[in-house]
Amino acid sequence: MIYRLKPIENSAEVPDLSLLQFADILGDDDYSLVRSQPRTNEPLSARWKPTECELAPVYRKGLTVPDVSYWGSYLVMTEQAHQVLSKYLKSEGEFLPLTVSGQAMHIFVPLVFGQEDPARTVKHFEDGYECGLEQLAFIDEDVANKSVFKSKLYGYHALFANEAFKQMFDQSGFTGLNFDSDLAGMF
Repeated sequence: MIYRLKPIENSAEVPDLSLLQFADILGDDDYSLVRSQPRTNEPLSARWKPTECELAPVYRKGLTVPDVSYWGSYLVMTEQAHQVLSKYLKSEGEFLPLTVSGQAMHIFVPLVFGQEDPARTVKHFEDGYECGLEQLAFIDEDVANKSVFKSKLYGYHALFANEAFKQMFDQSGFTGLNFDSDLAGMF
């Protein structure tokens, strides 16, 4: 089974790090890299510098920091989650180390796409114009060994995961992500 990864309800991004600060760390003066990277899959690790930031205000006020959470188009994970999940994700992306309020964390930058199955994917049209998907499916053989990946048809900011990743996440008792079987759902 394939799932769309979603943030848990009423959550916030863990690091207090803006896209502009992210671009500055990467030396991306015109923001072209940070805007295009989810689409182009350009690696960021060669440009990354060791970085520190604070927790987002809601976490500084006592909200429990999740093990894995969304940060823009990427995932942020605690050191514990990184130790468990990195062996499954290392061939599918890269990890950028980040210190958040003194805690070691990692930004996971996914660098692979899953191949959509055109026979089982249904595009949505309104007034004759394509505007999203009614149904999304991937070619099973292509995504069977991809733990986390993106979709060119759905959009570059959504992340998808296979059953093995979900089981590892659940068995480890990690928090911060919901696994939705409605791949093309609006919410």
